[in-house]
Amino acid sequence: MAIERDIRDLLYDHDCVIVPEWGGLLTHYRSARLDEARQLVHPPGKDLSFNRNLVRNDGLLADHVSKREGIPFDQALQLISQEVGGWHQRLQRHGRVELPLIGIFHRDHEHNLQFDPDPRGEYLKDAHGLRPVAAVAVERTASVPVIPLAPSDVVDDHVPGRRAAYTWAAAVVAGLLFTGAALFAYRMGGPETGQWSGFTPLGTTPARSYVPATEASHAPVAHAGQVTLPDAVTGVAEVPLVPEEGIVLRVAATAVDSTAVAMPKVEVVNVRARFHVIGGCFAQPENADRLLQELQAKGYPAVRLPRNGDLHPVAYGSYVDRVSAAEAMAGIRATGENAWLLVR
Repeated sequence: MAIERDIRDLLYDHDCVIVPEWGGLLTHYRSARLDEARQLVHPPGKDLSFNRNLVRNDGLLADHVSKREGIPFDQALQLISQEVGGWHQRLQRHGRVELPLIGIFHRDHEHNLQFDPDPRGEYLKDAHGLRPVAAVAVERTASVPVIPLAPSDVVDDHVPGRRAAYTWAAAVVAGLLFTGAALFAYRMGGPETGQWSGFTPLGTTPARSYVPATEASHAPVAHAGQVTLPDAVTGVAEVPLVPEEGIVLRVAATAVDSTAVAMPKVEVVNVRARFHVIGGCFAQPENADRLLQELQAKGYPAVRLPRNGDLHPVAYGSYVDRVSAAEAMAGIRATGENAWLLVR
C-alpha cells in the first residue's frame, strides 16, 4: 500500500507530518516573489523540508490511514511500517527513493539521509491553481506642464506708484470697517451696552422692553389663564394657547407603570482557539494523561483535546491565531522536543 497520497493530503492541513521510523516532513509559508531574471511574479506557496530526527510516532498518519482504509489503528501502523521498510530496502539497493509530488530521498557521501523537494508539489490551499504572471516594468516620467508667462502678466511690486495705490486701498478698507463698527456701537447704545451678536448697521433698531427676572419667571402665558392639569380621575384637560385661532393644548393623564422590566442576560463568548501545538497522540488515555502531567510540570499550558477517533491528543497549548501558535511551536522545537501544528 502506498502512503504517499495520505502524506500529501495531510500536508495541506498540517505543518508537520511524521512518518514513523523515517522522519518528519515540514511545510513553511513562502510569500510571493519577483523573478527579475525571467520577469515573472511567482504566487505564494509552501516550501517543503525534511527532518530525519522527527521519528516519534504522533499517530497523525496512522489515524488518517485508518479512516481512509476503514481498518483498526494498530493495523494501520503495521501497514505504514511495511511501507517504510520497503523504502529502506529501495534506498540501500538503488541509493534513492522518489515519492511523487513530494520529493527524492538519497544519502550523501557521509551516508546521511538527504531530501530534495519536488518543485511541482504545492500545499497552500489559498494559492491552489495560481500560476506565475509576467512582470511588466512601468516607466514613470514627470509630465508637469510649463506655461510661459507674458511680460504683461508679471507683477512687480517695486514699480513706483503701484505700492502707493495698494497703501491707499488698504486705508480705504480700514476706514470703512472702522466707520461700520462705530455706527454699530452707537445704534446699540454705546460701548457699555453694545451687543456684537446683533450687528445690523444698515437695518432698524427693534424696540426693546425689559421685565425684571422676578416677574418674568412667574409670568403666566398670554391668554392661557389658570390651568389645572388632569389627574388620574379627570383623564384629559384642554389648555388654550391661542384662543382667537382655536389652538389648544390637550393634556392627558396616564398612570405610571411601575412594573420592573427584566434586562436580558448578557453572555460573554470566548474566542475559540483553533490552533493547537501537539506534543503527541495516544491510543491509551493513560499515556495521554502521563504526557499532560509532564508538560504541565515543565511550565507549559498543556491541555488534552477532545478525542479524535481512537486517539487522545495532548497539546503544549492552544492559540487563537496561527502566528502565536507558530512562535510557540518554534520555541518548543528549539529545545529539542517534537511538536506539530493542528488546526481544528
